Amino acid sequence: MTYRLRDPFSSPQQLTRSVIQAAEMLGLVRAEVGRILGFRCEQFSALYNGSRVLEEGTFAWEQGVLLVRFYQMLYDLMEGDEPRMINWLRRENRTLGNPPFYLMVDEGRLAEVVTFMANGTVGKR
Repeated sequence: MTYRLRDPFSSPQQLTRSVIQAAEMLGLVRAEVGRILGFRCEQFSALYNGSRVLEEGTFAWEQGVLLVRFYQMLYDLMEGDEPRMINWLRRENRTLGNPPFYLMVDEGRLAEVVTFMANGTVGKR
C-alpha cells in the first residue's frame, strides 16, 4: 500500500525514513537503494537499522532527495495506485530508452528520470 510522504525534507532523520519508505513502496530491495545512494553494503544496512542517517551535502543526500521527489511525482501522477507506479517504474520506456528502474539502479541516472517526469513527459512511452 502506498501513501503520501509527510514532510520528507524536515531533517536528516526524516529524509532517511522517507527514502526507506519510498523505496519499500516502489518495491526496491535494500541493495537497489544502496546502489542509487552510492552506498556499500554495510552503509545501507546501517541506514535501514537506524544507526545511520543521510548527511546533508553528500552524494547520498542528493540522491535521497531525488528518490523522494521521484516517488512524490509518480505518486501524484498515478494517483497513489501502487501497481501502476511499480509497472511504470519497471516497464520499458521508449523516450528514456530503458525502464526507469534500470536507469536509476544500474546506470545511476535518477536525476534524468526525475527531470523527465518534471517535464511532464511521463505519459510517453
